[in-house]
Amino acid sequence: MVQSISSSNIDPTAGTSDVKSAIAVKMFQEVQKSQEIAGSIIQDTAEISQAAMDACKAEGC
Repeated sequence: MVQSISSSNIDPTAGTSDVKSAIAVKMFQEVQKSQEIAGSIIQDTAEISQAAMDACKAEGC
C-alpha cells in the first residue's frame, strides 16, 4: 500500500540536500505508483462495463 509522505512523520524541509533529494524521489515514486494503480482500476472498470454492455445487448436488454 502506498503511504502518503504527510502521514509518515517525515519533515520534507529538514535535513541535508541529500535527504531532501531522497525524500523528493520517494514522493515521486509514490505518485507514480498511485497513478499506476488508479489507471489499472479505470481500465479494469472500463473492460468490465464493456463486457456487461455486450452481455446485455446479447440478451436483448
